[in-house]
Amino acid sequence: MESKFNPEAIQQTPQEQSPEEQHEVLPDVGEVIEQGREAAEGVNAQIAADLEQAKILQEQLDEQARPVVEQIQGLQKEVEEEKAAFDARAERLNSPYVLSPELAKVLKVSRVLKRPLLLEGEPGTGKTSLAYALAGHEDLPIIHAQCKSTTSAQELLYTFDVVQRLQDAQLGKDVSDPRKYVKLGPLGRAFSAQEQVILLIDEVDKAKRDFSNDLLHELDQMSFFVTETGEEVAAKNRPIVIVTSNHERDLPEPVLRRVVYSYIEFPSPEQMTEIVKAHIPDVSEKLLQSAVRRFYDIRQAEGLEKKPSTSEMLDWIKVLREFGVEEIGKDIPYPETLLKYKEDTEKILGVKQEKYEELRKAEMPESVIAALNGERVVRLKTKSQYDQYEPDNSIYTLLANEGYEFTTPKDYGRRPFDINLEGVRRVDNLTFALYDPKDPKKGEPYLYELLKERGLVESEFIVTDKPLDFAEVEDSNELYTKGKDAQGRAIYRTKNGKFIFEQRLSPETANE
Repeated sequence: MESKFNPEAIQQTPQEQSPEEQHEVLPDVGEVIEQGREAAEGVNAQIAADLEQAKILQEQLDEQARPVVEQIQGLQKEVEEEKAAFDARAERLNSPYVLSPELAKVLKVSRVLKRPLLLEGEPGTGKTSLAYALAGHEDLPIIHAQCKSTTSAQELLYTFDVVQRLQDAQLGKDVSDPRKYVKLGPLGRAFSAQEQVILLIDEVDKAKRDFSNDLLHELDQMSFFVTETGEEVAAKNRPIVIVTSNHERDLPEPVLRRVVYSYIEFPSPEQMTEIVKAHIPDVSEKLLQSAVRRFYDIRQAEGLEKKPSTSEMLDWIKVLREFGVEEIGKDIPYPETLLKYKEDTEKILGVKQEKYEELRKAEMPESVIAALNGERVVRLKTKSQYDQYEPDNSIYTLLANEGYEFTTPKDYGRRPFDINLEGVRRVDNLTFALYDPKDPKKGEPYLYELLKERGLVESEFIVTDKPLDFAEVEDSNELYTKGKDAQGRAIYRTKNGKFIFEQRLSPETANE
Protein backbone atom coordinates (compact mmCIF):
# COMPACT_ATOMS: atom_id res chain seq x y z
CA MET A 1 0.00 0.00 0.00
CA GLU A 2 1.17 3.49 -0.75
CA SER A 3 2.20 5.90 1.96
CA LYS A 4 1.98 9.67 2.27
CA PHE A 5 4.77 11.70 0.63
CA ASN A 6 7.87 10.63 2.60
CA PRO A 7 10.65 13.22 2.98
CA GLU A 8 13.29 10.60 3.81
CA ALA A 9 12.67 8.85 0.52
CA ILE A 10 13.76 11.79 -1.58
CA GLN A 11 16.01 14.06 0.44
CA GLN A 12 18.49 14.07 3.32
CA THR A 13 17.44 12.60 6.62
CA PRO A 14 17.32 15.00 9.62
CA GLN A 15 20.56 13.51 10.94
CA GLU A 16 22.33 14.50 7.69
CA GLN A 17 21.12 18.10 7.84
CA SER A 18 22.69 20.99 9.68
CA PRO A 19 20.96 22.38 12.83
CA GLU A 20 20.01 25.51 10.87
CA GLU A 21 18.40 23.40 8.14
CA GLN A 22 16.53 21.27 10.67
CA HIS A 23 14.94 24.34 12.29
CA GLU A 24 14.24 26.29 9.12
CA VAL A 25 10.60 27.38 9.00
CA LEU A 26 9.26 27.41 5.47
CA PRO A 27 6.75 30.11 4.51
CA ASP A 28 3.09 29.17 4.43
CA VAL A 29 2.28 27.96 0.90
CA GLY A 30 -1.18 29.54 1.01
CA GLU A 31 0.25 32.96 1.87
CA VAL A 32 2.83 32.78 -0.91
CA ILE A 33 0.14 31.81 -3.42
CA GLU A 34 -2.11 34.66 -2.30
CA GLN A 35 0.77 37.13 -2.62
CA GLY A 36 1.40 35.84 -6.14
CA ARG A 37 -2.25 36.30 -7.09
CA GLU A 38 -2.29 39.85 -5.70
CA ALA A 39 0.87 40.69 -7.64
CA ALA A 40 -0.64 39.30 -10.85
CA GLU A 41 -3.83 41.30 -10.34
CA GLY A 42 -1.78 44.47 -9.79
CA VAL A 43 0.22 43.91 -12.98
CA ASN A 44 -2.94 43.15 -14.93
CA ALA A 45 -4.58 46.36 -13.69
CA GLN A 46 -1.55 48.42 -14.72
CA ILE A 47 -1.50 46.83 -18.17
CA ALA A 48 -5.22 47.55 -18.58
CA ALA A 49 -4.60 51.22 -17.72
CA ASP A 50 -1.68 51.41 -20.16
CA LEU A 51 -3.84 49.84 -22.84
CA GLU A 52 -6.52 52.50 -22.41
CA GLN A 53 -3.88 55.22 -22.76
CA ALA A 54 -2.47 53.51 -25.84
CA LYS A 55 -5.92 53.39 -27.48
CA ILE A 56 -6.30 57.12 -26.91
CA LEU A 57 -2.86 57.59 -28.48
CA GLN A 58 -3.93 55.45 -31.43
CA GLU A 59 -6.93 57.69 -32.07
CA GLN A 60 -4.55 60.66 -32.22
CA LEU A 61 -1.71 59.08 -34.20
CA ASP A 62 -3.74 56.50 -36.12
CA GLU A 63 -1.60 53.69 -37.60
CA GLN A 64 1.66 54.87 -36.03
CA ALA A 65 0.45 53.78 -32.60
CA ARG A 66 -0.94 50.41 -33.73
CA PRO A 67 2.26 48.41 -32.93
CA VAL A 68 2.27 49.82 -29.39
CA VAL A 69 -1.38 48.87 -28.82
CA GLU A 70 -0.82 45.37 -30.23
CA GLN A 71 2.26 44.93 -28.04
CA ILE A 72 0.32 45.87 -24.89
CA GLN A 73 -2.59 43.63 -25.91
CA GLY A 74 -0.16 40.76 -26.39
CA LEU A 75 1.35 41.44 -22.98
CA GLN A 76 -2.11 41.50 -21.39
CA LYS A 77 -2.97 38.14 -22.95
CA GLU A 78 0.36 36.71 -21.81
CA VAL A 79 -0.26 37.85 -18.22
CA GLU A 80 -3.74 36.32 -18.24
CA GLU A 81 -2.38 33.01 -19.53
CA GLU A 82 0.42 33.03 -16.96
CA LYS A 83 -2.08 33.78 -14.18
CA ALA A 84 -4.30 30.90 -15.27
CA ALA A 85 -1.26 28.62 -15.34
CA PHE A 86 -0.21 29.95 -11.92
CA ASP A 87 -3.63 29.15 -10.44
CA ALA A 88 -3.55 25.64 -11.88
CA ARG A 89 -0.05 25.03 -10.53
CA ALA A 90 -0.96 26.48 -7.13
CA GLU A 91 -3.82 24.01 -6.90
CA ARG A 92 -1.47 21.14 -7.77
CA LEU A 93 1.10 22.28 -5.21
CA ASN A 94 -1.57 22.27 -2.51
CA SER A 95 -2.80 18.79 -3.41
CA PRO A 96 -1.63 15.81 -1.33
CA TYR A 97 0.24 13.01 -3.04
CA VAL A 98 0.37 9.34 -2.03
CA LEU A 99 3.86 8.05 -2.81
CA SER A 100 4.56 4.35 -3.26
CA PRO A 101 7.82 2.91 -1.85
CA GLU A 102 8.87 1.85 -5.36
CA LEU A 103 8.44 5.36 -6.75
CA ALA A 104 10.25 6.88 -3.79
CA LYS A 105 13.21 4.59 -4.52
CA VAL A 106 13.28 5.58 -8.21
CA LEU A 107 13.22 9.26 -7.26
CA LYS A 108 16.21 8.78 -5.03
CA VAL A 109 18.13 6.85 -7.72
CA SER A 110 17.58 9.62 -10.30
CA ARG A 111 18.89 12.23 -7.88
CA VAL A 112 21.95 10.18 -6.97
CA LEU A 113 22.81 9.68 -10.66
CA LYS A 114 21.80 13.28 -11.53
CA ARG A 115 19.83 12.05 -14.50
CA PRO A 116 16.34 12.96 -15.71
CA LEU A 117 13.56 10.75 -14.37
CA LEU A 118 11.30 9.41 -17.12
CA LEU A 119 7.85 8.44 -15.84
CA GLU A 120 5.57 6.43 -18.13
CA GLY A 121 2.06 5.18 -17.54
CA GLU A 122 -1.50 5.69 -18.66
CA PRO A 123 -3.10 9.09 -18.04
CA GLY A 124 -4.22 9.67 -14.49
CA THR A 125 -1.52 7.70 -12.69
CA GLY A 126 0.01 10.77 -11.02
CA LYS A 127 3.06 11.39 -13.21
CA THR A 128 2.61 15.15 -13.44
CA SER A 129 1.36 15.42 -9.86
CA LEU A 130 4.55 13.82 -8.60
CA ALA A 131 6.64 16.72 -9.92
CA TYR A 132 4.36 19.23 -8.20
CA ALA A 133 4.33 17.23 -4.97
CA LEU A 134 8.12 17.17 -4.98
CA ALA A 135 8.24 20.93 -5.65
CA GLY A 136 5.78 21.65 -2.87
CA HIS A 137 7.54 19.39 -0.41
CA GLU A 138 11.05 20.74 -1.04
CA ASP A 139 9.91 24.35 -1.52
CA LEU A 140 11.42 24.49 -5.01
CA PRO A 141 10.09 26.47 -7.98
CA ILE A 142 8.67 24.32 -10.76
CA ILE A 143 8.90 25.12 -14.47
CA HIS A 144 6.28 23.24 -16.46
CA ALA A 145 6.95 22.60 -20.15
CA GLN A 146 3.77 21.14 -21.67
CA CYS A 147 4.51 19.32 -24.92
CA LYS A 148 2.15 19.47 -27.90
CA SER A 149 2.24 18.04 -31.40
CA THR A 150 3.73 21.33 -32.63
CA THR A 151 6.33 21.70 -29.86
CA SER A 152 9.96 21.87 -31.02
CA ALA A 153 13.11 21.48 -28.95
CA GLN A 154 14.11 25.02 -29.88
CA GLU A 155 11.04 26.40 -28.09
CA LEU A 156 12.18 24.80 -24.84
CA LEU A 157 15.57 26.52 -25.15
CA TYR A 158 14.73 30.03 -26.38
CA THR A 159 13.00 32.01 -29.12
CA PHE A 160 14.25 35.07 -30.95
CA ASP A 161 11.57 37.66 -31.75
CA VAL A 162 12.51 38.68 -35.28
CA VAL A 163 9.14 40.37 -35.88
CA GLN A 164 9.47 42.62 -32.83
CA ARG A 165 12.99 43.60 -33.81
CA LEU A 166 11.76 44.53 -37.29
CA GLN A 167 8.90 46.62 -35.87
CA ASP A 168 11.30 48.41 -33.52
CA ALA A 169 13.61 49.16 -36.45
CA GLN A 170 10.69 50.63 -38.41
CA LEU A 171 9.87 52.87 -35.46
CA GLY A 172 13.46 54.09 -35.30
CA LYS A 173 14.35 52.32 -32.07
CA ASP A 174 17.85 51.05 -31.25
CA VAL A 175 18.00 47.37 -32.26
CA SER A 176 21.77 46.93 -32.00
CA ASP A 177 21.53 44.70 -28.91
CA PRO A 178 20.00 41.36 -30.00
CA ARG A 179 19.75 40.17 -26.39
CA LYS A 180 16.61 42.28 -25.96
CA TYR A 181 14.79 39.99 -28.37
CA VAL A 182 15.79 36.70 -26.81
CA LYS A 183 13.06 35.03 -24.75
CA LEU A 184 14.18 31.99 -22.77
CA GLY A 185 12.01 28.90 -22.94
CA PRO A 186 11.36 26.51 -20.01
CA LEU A 187 14.77 24.82 -20.33
CA GLY A 188 16.54 28.16 -20.66
CA ARG A 189 14.77 29.53 -17.56
CA ALA A 190 15.63 26.40 -15.59
CA PHE A 191 19.32 26.72 -16.52
CA SER A 192 19.53 30.44 -15.76
CA ALA A 193 17.63 30.26 -12.46
CA GLN A 194 19.54 31.52 -9.43
CA GLU A 195 18.31 28.54 -7.37
CA GLN A 196 17.63 24.90 -8.08
CA VAL A 197 14.29 24.30 -9.79
CA ILE A 198 12.24 21.34 -10.90
CA LEU A 199 11.88 21.15 -14.68
CA LEU A 200 8.83 19.15 -15.75
CA ILE A 201 8.79 18.15 -19.44
CA ASP A 202 5.23 16.87 -19.63
CA GLU A 203 3.83 14.37 -22.16
CA VAL A 204 6.99 14.21 -24.26
CA ASP A 205 5.44 11.53 -26.47
CA LYS A 206 3.04 14.12 -27.91
CA ALA A 207 5.85 16.27 -29.34
CA LYS A 208 7.51 15.84 -32.70
CA ARG A 209 9.41 12.61 -33.33
CA ASP A 210 12.89 14.18 -33.06
CA PHE A 211 11.99 16.40 -30.12
CA SER A 212 13.60 14.33 -27.36
CA ASN A 213 16.67 13.50 -29.46
CA ASP A 214 17.23 17.21 -30.11
CA LEU A 215 17.58 17.86 -26.38
CA LEU A 216 20.12 15.12 -25.60
CA HIS A 217 23.17 17.39 -25.67
CA GLU A 218 21.53 20.19 -23.68
CA LEU A 219 20.28 17.86 -20.95
CA ASP A 220 23.66 16.09 -20.79
CA GLN A 221 25.76 19.26 -20.66
CA MET A 222 23.14 21.40 -18.92
CA SER A 223 23.95 24.26 -21.30
CA PHE A 224 23.29 25.61 -24.78
CA PHE A 225 24.32 28.55 -26.99
CA VAL A 226 22.09 31.36 -28.24
CA THR A 227 23.04 31.58 -31.92
CA GLU A 228 21.94 35.20 -32.37
CA THR A 229 24.05 36.52 -29.49
CA GLY A 230 26.80 33.89 -29.22
CA GLU A 231 26.19 33.66 -25.47
CA GLU A 232 26.11 30.41 -23.51
CA VAL A 233 23.25 29.66 -21.14
CA ALA A 234 24.65 27.20 -18.57
CA ALA A 235 22.95 25.80 -15.51
CA LYS A 236 23.95 27.68 -12.37
CA ASN A 237 22.18 25.06 -10.28
CA ARG A 238 21.48 21.70 -11.91
CA PRO A 239 17.68 21.38 -12.18
CA ILE A 240 15.79 18.26 -11.18
CA VAL A 241 14.36 17.05 -14.49
CA ILE A 242 11.21 14.96 -14.61
CA VAL A 243 9.91 13.80 -18.00
CA THR A 244 6.47 12.21 -18.40
CA SER A 245 5.04 10.09 -21.20
CA ASN A 246 1.67 8.41 -21.72
CA HIS A 247 3.51 5.87 -23.91
CA GLU A 248 1.56 6.78 -27.03
CA ARG A 249 4.76 5.89 -28.88
CA ASP A 250 8.19 4.53 -27.99
CA LEU A 251 10.95 6.99 -27.21
CA PRO A 252 14.35 6.70 -28.99
CA GLU A 253 16.97 4.44 -27.41
CA PRO A 254 19.54 7.28 -26.98
CA VAL A 255 16.98 9.02 -24.77
CA LEU A 256 16.28 5.91 -22.72
CA ARG A 257 20.02 5.39 -22.11
CA ARG A 258 20.27 8.81 -20.48
CA VAL A 259 17.34 8.62 -18.07
CA VAL A 260 16.20 6.72 -15.01
CA TYR A 261 13.01 4.96 -16.06
CA SER A 262 9.88 4.03 -14.12
CA TYR A 263 6.49 2.82 -15.29
CA ILE A 264 3.72 3.85 -12.92
CA GLU A 265 0.99 1.24 -12.72
CA PHE A 266 -2.56 2.44 -12.22
CA PRO A 267 -3.38 2.43 -8.48
CA SER A 268 -4.90 -0.71 -7.05
CA PRO A 269 -8.28 -0.40 -5.27
CA GLU A 270 -6.44 -0.29 -1.94
CA GLN A 271 -4.12 2.46 -3.17
CA MET A 272 -7.04 4.37 -4.67
CA THR A 273 -8.77 4.24 -1.30
CA GLU A 274 -5.71 5.85 0.31
CA ILE A 275 -5.52 8.49 -2.43
CA VAL A 276 -9.16 9.47 -1.98
CA LYS A 277 -8.75 9.65 1.80
CA ALA A 278 -5.70 11.88 1.37
CA HIS A 279 -7.63 14.32 -0.81
CA ILE A 280 -11.06 13.99 0.84
CA PRO A 281 -10.38 12.90 4.44
CA ASP A 282 -13.98 13.20 5.65
CA VAL A 283 -15.51 10.91 3.01
CA SER A 284 -17.73 8.22 4.55
CA GLU A 285 -16.44 4.67 4.44
CA LYS A 286 -19.69 3.37 2.96
CA LEU A 287 -19.60 5.79 0.03
CA LEU A 288 -15.87 5.35 -0.51
CA GLN A 289 -15.89 1.55 -0.64
CA SER A 290 -18.96 1.31 -2.88
CA ALA A 291 -17.63 4.01 -5.23
CA VAL A 292 -14.22 2.33 -5.51
CA ARG A 293 -15.87 -0.99 -6.38
CA ARG A 294 -18.02 0.55 -9.11
CA PHE A 295 -15.11 2.66 -10.42
CA TYR A 296 -12.98 -0.45 -11.03
CA ASP A 297 -15.95 -2.29 -12.55
CA ILE A 298 -16.11 0.49 -15.13
CA ARG A 299 -12.34 0.44 -15.76
CA GLN A 300 -12.45 -3.31 -16.40
CA ALA A 301 -15.03 -2.94 -19.17
CA GLU A 302 -13.52 -3.89 -22.52
CA GLY A 303 -13.20 -1.48 -25.41
CA LEU A 304 -13.50 1.84 -23.57
CA GLU A 305 -12.22 4.84 -25.52
CA LYS A 306 -10.97 6.40 -22.27
CA LYS A 307 -10.85 4.65 -18.94
CA PRO A 308 -11.65 6.96 -16.00
CA SER A 309 -8.53 8.13 -14.18
CA THR A 310 -7.64 9.08 -10.62
CA SER A 311 -8.60 12.73 -11.10
CA GLU A 312 -12.03 11.68 -12.38
CA MET A 313 -12.46 9.38 -9.40
CA LEU A 314 -11.76 12.30 -7.06
CA ASP A 315 -14.17 14.52 -8.97
CA TRP A 316 -16.84 11.80 -8.79
CA ILE A 317 -16.52 11.47 -5.02
CA LYS A 318 -16.83 15.25 -4.63
CA VAL A 319 -19.97 15.33 -6.77
CA LEU A 320 -21.52 12.35 -4.97
CA ARG A 321 -20.97 14.01 -1.60
CA GLU A 322 -22.27 17.34 -2.82
CA PHE A 323 -25.55 15.77 -3.96
CA GLY A 324 -25.99 13.64 -0.86
CA VAL A 325 -25.29 10.18 -2.31
CA GLU A 326 -24.50 7.90 0.62
CA GLU A 327 -23.75 4.66 -1.22
CA ILE A 328 -23.41 3.42 -4.81
CA GLY A 329 -25.80 0.61 -5.65
CA LYS A 330 -26.58 -0.85 -9.05
CA ASP A 331 -26.85 2.51 -10.79
CA ILE A 332 -24.00 4.88 -11.69
CA PRO A 333 -25.04 8.35 -10.52
CA TYR A 334 -23.54 11.34 -12.33
CA PRO A 335 -21.74 9.19 -14.95
CA GLU A 336 -20.73 12.30 -16.91
CA THR A 337 -18.02 12.82 -14.27
CA LEU A 338 -16.36 9.50 -15.18
CA LEU A 339 -17.18 8.85 -18.82
CA LYS A 340 -15.98 11.33 -21.43
CA TYR A 341 -17.01 9.71 -24.71
CA LYS A 342 -20.49 9.03 -26.05
CA GLU A 343 -19.46 5.50 -27.01
CA ASP A 344 -18.18 4.78 -23.48
CA THR A 345 -21.36 6.14 -21.92
CA GLU A 346 -23.51 3.93 -24.09
CA LYS A 347 -21.26 0.92 -23.49
CA ILE A 348 -21.44 1.29 -19.70
CA LEU A 349 -24.99 2.59 -19.33
CA GLY A 350 -26.49 1.01 -22.42
CA VAL A 351 -29.15 2.91 -24.29
CA LYS A 352 -29.35 6.50 -23.07
CA GLN A 353 -32.06 7.19 -20.51
CA GLU A 354 -34.01 9.43 -22.86
CA LYS A 355 -34.01 6.60 -25.41
CA TYR A 356 -35.18 4.24 -22.65
CA GLU A 357 -38.19 6.42 -22.11
CA GLU A 358 -38.92 6.65 -25.83
CA LEU A 359 -38.80 2.87 -26.16
CA ARG A 360 -40.93 2.37 -23.06
CA LYS A 361 -43.51 4.84 -24.31
CA ALA A 362 -43.55 2.88 -27.57
CA GLU A 363 -44.26 -0.23 -25.42
CA MET A 364 -41.09 -2.14 -26.23
CA PRO A 365 -40.69 -4.86 -23.58
CA GLU A 366 -38.14 -4.11 -20.86
CA SER A 367 -36.42 -7.40 -21.62
CA VAL A 368 -35.72 -6.33 -25.21
CA ILE A 369 -34.44 -2.93 -24.05
CA ALA A 370 -32.09 -4.68 -21.61
CA ALA A 371 -30.76 -6.96 -24.35
CA LEU A 372 -30.05 -3.88 -26.48
CA ASN A 373 -28.07 -2.55 -23.52
CA GLY A 374 -25.73 -5.50 -23.73
CA GLU A 375 -27.07 -7.28 -20.65
CA ARG A 376 -27.33 -11.07 -20.77
CA VAL A 377 -31.07 -11.66 -20.63
CA VAL A 378 -32.45 -15.12 -19.94
CA ARG A 379 -35.88 -16.54 -19.21
CA LEU A 380 -36.07 -19.11 -16.46
CA LYS A 381 -38.15 -22.26 -16.93
CA THR A 382 -41.49 -22.15 -15.24
CA LYS A 383 -41.32 -25.82 -14.28
CA SER A 384 -38.20 -27.80 -13.42
CA GLN A 385 -36.83 -30.09 -10.76
CA TYR A 386 -35.71 -27.01 -8.86
CA ASP A 387 -38.88 -25.05 -9.38
CA GLN A 388 -40.75 -26.66 -6.53
CA TYR A 389 -42.18 -24.69 -3.67
CA GLU A 390 -40.87 -27.00 -0.94
CA PRO A 391 -37.92 -25.25 0.75
CA ASP A 392 -35.59 -28.24 0.41
CA ASN A 393 -36.07 -28.76 -3.29
CA SER A 394 -36.31 -25.42 -5.09
CA ILE A 395 -34.33 -22.90 -7.06
CA TYR A 396 -34.16 -20.93 -3.83
CA THR A 397 -32.27 -23.78 -2.19
CA LEU A 398 -29.90 -23.95 -5.13
CA LEU A 399 -29.14 -20.24 -4.87
CA ALA A 400 -28.73 -20.43 -1.10
CA ASN A 401 -26.33 -23.36 -1.38
CA GLU A 402 -24.25 -21.35 -3.87
CA GLY A 403 -24.05 -18.40 -1.48
CA TYR A 404 -26.48 -16.08 -3.24
CA GLU A 405 -28.95 -13.96 -1.34
CA PHE A 406 -32.41 -13.55 -2.80
CA THR A 407 -35.79 -12.08 -1.95
CA THR A 408 -38.87 -14.21 -2.40
CA PRO A 409 -42.46 -12.98 -2.55
CA LYS A 410 -44.70 -13.74 0.39
CA ASP A 411 -46.53 -16.23 -1.79
CA TYR A 412 -44.02 -18.82 -3.04
CA GLY A 413 -46.36 -19.59 -5.89
CA ARG A 414 -45.99 -16.10 -7.33
CA ARG A 415 -43.11 -15.67 -9.71
CA PRO A 416 -40.68 -14.05 -10.19
CA PHE A 417 -38.23 -13.53 -7.33
CA ASP A 418 -35.27 -11.16 -6.93
CA ILE A 419 -31.62 -12.17 -6.59
CA ASN A 420 -29.72 -9.75 -4.38
CA LEU A 421 -26.49 -9.63 -6.35
CA GLU A 422 -24.80 -6.58 -7.78
CA GLY A 423 -25.17 -6.56 -11.53
CA VAL A 424 -28.18 -8.92 -11.53
CA ARG A 425 -31.68 -7.55 -11.86
CA ARG A 426 -35.09 -8.89 -12.72
CA VAL A 427 -37.47 -7.49 -15.29
CA ASP A 428 -40.83 -9.12 -15.94
CA ASN A 429 -40.23 -12.88 -15.58
CA LEU A 430 -36.58 -12.64 -16.61
CA THR A 431 -33.34 -12.74 -14.69
CA PHE A 432 -30.34 -10.85 -16.04
CA ALA A 433 -27.43 -13.02 -15.01
CA LEU A 434 -24.00 -11.38 -15.08
CA TYR A 435 -20.76 -12.00 -13.16
CA ASP A 436 -19.98 -13.65 -9.89
CA PRO A 437 -18.34 -10.97 -7.68
CA LYS A 438 -17.14 -13.61 -5.22
CA ASP A 439 -14.64 -14.90 -7.78
CA PRO A 440 -13.75 -12.26 -10.38
CA LYS A 441 -11.00 -14.51 -11.77
CA LYS A 442 -13.63 -16.61 -13.50
CA GLY A 443 -14.23 -13.78 -15.91
CA GLU A 444 -17.43 -15.46 -17.11
CA PRO A 445 -21.10 -15.04 -16.16
CA TYR A 446 -20.96 -17.63 -13.39
CA LEU A 447 -24.57 -17.35 -12.26
CA TYR A 448 -25.71 -17.73 -15.84
CA GLU A 449 -23.57 -20.84 -16.27
CA LEU A 450 -24.92 -22.26 -13.00
CA LEU A 451 -28.54 -21.79 -14.03
CA LYS A 452 -27.82 -23.14 -17.50
CA GLU A 453 -25.99 -26.18 -16.11
CA ARG A 454 -28.94 -27.05 -13.89
CA GLY A 455 -31.34 -26.83 -16.82
CA LEU A 456 -33.13 -23.75 -15.54
CA VAL A 457 -32.61 -21.50 -18.56
CA GLU A 458 -35.42 -21.77 -21.04
CA SER A 459 -34.30 -19.14 -23.54
CA GLU A 460 -31.89 -16.29 -24.10
CA PHE A 461 -32.30 -12.99 -25.90
CA ILE A 462 -29.96 -12.49 -28.86
CA VAL A 463 -29.05 -9.16 -30.48
CA THR A 464 -27.60 -9.30 -33.98
CA ASP A 465 -26.84 -7.07 -36.98
CA LYS A 466 -27.70 -9.96 -39.32
CA PRO A 467 -31.05 -9.26 -41.00
CA LEU A 468 -33.96 -11.54 -40.07
CA ASP A 469 -36.98 -12.13 -42.29
CA PHE A 470 -40.39 -11.18 -40.97
CA ALA A 471 -43.08 -13.73 -41.78
CA GLU A 472 -45.60 -11.52 -40.00
CA VAL A 473 -45.53 -7.90 -38.82
CA GLU A 474 -47.57 -7.21 -35.69
CA ASP A 475 -46.60 -3.63 -34.93
CA SER A 476 -44.45 -0.91 -36.46
CA ASN A 477 -43.54 2.60 -35.34
CA GLU A 478 -40.72 5.07 -35.84
CA LEU A 479 -38.54 3.34 -33.22
CA TYR A 480 -38.96 -0.37 -33.96
CA THR A 481 -40.86 -3.07 -35.82
CA LYS A 482 -42.28 -6.12 -34.04
CA GLY A 483 -43.27 -9.35 -35.70
CA LYS A 484 -42.62 -13.08 -36.05
CA ASP A 485 -40.33 -15.14 -38.22
CA ALA A 486 -41.16 -18.37 -40.04
CA GLN A 487 -40.56 -20.35 -36.83
CA GLY A 488 -43.05 -18.27 -34.92
CA ARG A 489 -40.41 -16.53 -32.80
CA ALA A 490 -41.04 -12.95 -31.79
CA ILE A 491 -38.48 -10.65 -33.40
CA TYR A 492 -37.79 -6.93 -33.16
CA ARG A 493 -35.95 -4.61 -35.52
CA THR A 494 -34.81 -1.20 -34.29
CA LYS A 495 -34.59 1.86 -36.51
CA ASN A 496 -30.77 1.57 -36.52
CA GLY A 497 -30.86 -1.99 -37.89
CA LYS A 498 -30.50 -4.12 -34.74
CA PHE A 499 -32.47 -7.37 -34.64
CA ILE A 500 -33.51 -8.97 -31.32
CA PHE A 501 -35.06 -12.40 -30.90
CA GLU A 502 -35.58 -14.94 -28.14
CA GLN A 503 -33.53 -18.09 -28.75
CA ARG A 504 -34.89 -21.19 -27.00
CA LEU A 505 -32.25 -23.54 -25.61
CA SER A 506 -32.46 -27.16 -26.65
CA PRO A 507 -31.94 -29.82 -23.92
CA GLU A 508 -28.49 -30.50 -25.35
CA THR A 509 -27.56 -26.80 -25.42
CA ALA A 510 -28.89 -26.20 -21.94
CA ASN A 511 -26.54 -28.82 -20.49
CA GLU A 512 -23.42 -27.94 -22.50
